[in-house]
Amino acid sequence: MVKIDSNKCTGCGGCIDLCPVIAISMINDVLTINDDLCTGCSICIKVCPMSAPYEEKE
Repeated sequence: MVKIDSNKCTGCGGCIDLCPVIAISMINDVLTINDDLCTGCSICIKVCPMSAPYEEKE
């Protein structure tokens, strides 16, 4: 499961554009990941220059 560290996220939106399943969105200036849509592909983790997305083990 991928989560976003809001302290690191600058809201650039790069991960939103690259998410293949459109699981990432900006709501009230806060980046959120829809857990029901996220497949855990980790593209967002790889592309984020701030290392804001991270994988959380269940």
